[in-house]
Amino acid sequence: MEFRKRSLTNQIYLPSLFFSSAEGALLPILPVTAVGYGLSLAEAGVVAAALMVGTLLFEVPASWLTNRFGERLTMLFGALLGVGSSVLAFLNLGYLSLLLAALGFGAGHAFFGLARHSVITEIVPAEHRPKSMSLLGGMFRGGMAIGPIIGAAFISLYGVQAGYLSVSLLCLVTAALVFSVPAARFSTSESGLDGNVWQVAKRHSRALLTLGVASAIISAGRTVRMVGLPLLAIQLSLDPAQTSFIFGITGLIDFALFYLSGVVMDKYGKFWASVPTLVALSITYLFSNMVTDEFSFWIIAGVTALANAMSAGINMILGAEMAPQGSRSEFLAAFRLLTSGGVAFAPSLISVLTALGGISVALGVTGLINLLGAYLFWKYLPIYAPDRSAN
Repeated sequence: MEFRKRSLTNQIYLPSLFFSSAEGALLPILPVTAVGYGLSLAEAGVVAAALMVGTLLFEVPASWLTNRFGERLTMLFGALLGVGSSVLAFLNLGYLSLLLAALGFGAGHAFFGLARHSVITEIVPAEHRPKSMSLLGGMFRGGMAIGPIIGAAFISLYGVQAGYLSVSLLCLVTAALVFSVPAARFSTSESGLDGNVWQVAKRHSRALLTLGVASAIISAGRTVRMVGLPLLAIQLSLDPAQTSFIFGITGLIDFALFYLSGVVMDKYGKFWASVPTLVALSITYLFSNMVTDEFSFWIIAGVTALANAMSAGINMILGAEMAPQGSRSEFLAAFRLLTSGGVAFAPSLISVLTALGGISVALGVTGLINLLGAYLFWKYLPIYAPDRSAN
């Protein structure tokens, strides 16, 4: 049967759009709530880092859960965990409760994300991956654009804590969509045939320590936009609703251009979806000290959104292409452990460097790290993930 991307709409694309919207609504308000508890900017950044750490810690358990209960139930569990975590944050029980909520949402992200990655790796033929994966990347970006706007509307009408209710509602819609798809649509070949996550990672260590690390860096670079820039907005004294609105509008740039990444990868190769993105992010972060008012903040948010758009789906494709038959979920767990590590490392680094030298210094250091990632992609893409159809 001929593969059609639209067959993934209810199974993959729409659930991903709503779950990403929930995360997009959540990220800008976590540091605001923490600052409301009387914490510093650096301490507020730890809350956002907790979400990323939650994802990192639960990538390996997500592989076990996927093998044990299947992708559909694992995705459903991840969405429901997002509901529970955002309700906990809404209850406004204090800083420790907020940290626990962030960790819980991160765990839900790991369960939902690995199961989804496993499904799409299995059912999308290699020749359709660039455009299919960039379309999935577009759902991430669409969610990151829509989520903050929805969150801003709730905040403007009912206050900061109401933003967490928007997160809960979006996660509920995600769960309902996954539940509505018949279990047979999630049928995949057996994994776990060649050892556990650590054994598989050891066999493929060279690829993971080079191209996997490059993928971790691009994940970190893109995360800085959603974690470091809100801290910069707080330093500039922009109000929470205004910050969410700016992220939503500039995120529309990201969303509008996402499919172009798939077209470029399909025609010219993965280099053009990775190296230019990291170089552009690097330059932008290195010059973040020039952001001094709302207008210049609009510029940095817009440029990073544009750079983001050009890498839509790159890590999803790399994981799918490098995953060995019979060890799909185990390899993806190891690969996603690196990319989630990059996501978790970014806000942690931002928090430490902000405490030591300010947010501009923190963003500048991440800019230098992005240049290293650009080099790794340039050198190791032809070795471990050569293009199949690039002209």
